[in-house]
Amino acid sequence: MEVMVAISITAIIGVGAVQLLSNISEASRNTDIRSEQLAGLQRFNQVITRDLEQFINRSIRDEYGDTQPSLLLDNGDYLLEFTRAGWRNSPVANDPRSTLQRVAYRIEPLDSDECESARLRLEQWGETDPKGDCLVRYFWPHLDRSTDIEVQSQVVLEQVVSLTIELTAETAPTEVGAQPERTNYDSWPPVSDPNKPEYPIAMRWQIELPRLGFIERLWLLAHDKADT
Repeated sequence: MEVMVAISITAIIGVGAVQLLSNISEASRNTDIRSEQLAGLQRFNQVITRDLEQFINRSIRDEYGDTQPSLLLDNGDYLLEFTRAGWRNSPVANDPRSTLQRVAYRIEPLDSDECESARLRLEQWGETDPKGDCLVRYFWPHLDRSTDIEVQSQVVLEQVVSLTIELTAETAPTEVGAQPERTNYDSWPPVSDPNKPEYPIAMRWQIELPRLGFIERLWLLAHDKADT
């Protein structure tokens, strides 16, 4: 009887120890995933901020020869597309290129070719059942495109549940002392009165991430108010 009691106590302690180790291991894995998510969110914020803060009002010609405005929102092949300045050249380049760059953003399925690097990183994190999609940044080597120019891509955020972008535009006042009119848009450019042109002044991103929930960021846009 004493042996059976001792065995039972040992078994109970063993089961408790296994459960405790399992909980510690799961907590450690969740902490690692959360840490990697936060690091990815910081990289995402740096990339988006660098692009939007250097937005420039410069239209382009696409691969079909059609003129495209300096900024497109939910109006074309990408969720967001615009021209930015500040694309640095290599200090040892013999033939410097333009410092202007055309960039675009789009949500892609995790199982797509564009999201391969995101899948690999999620596997390294120990994320066995990833949810959502990935956010991909596209850019072209030249502003005015031709049919033989290939777009390049980079993943800027591994997991995205949803993404909403809203643009705030301003109409210059027609009377002295009047306040400018401001309107929010979920697509750009709008169909507006040519006698009352509108110019983008700010952009709001609302993004939902697994475990982290909703995050909102607002960026101000510089616009020279020229029609290009």
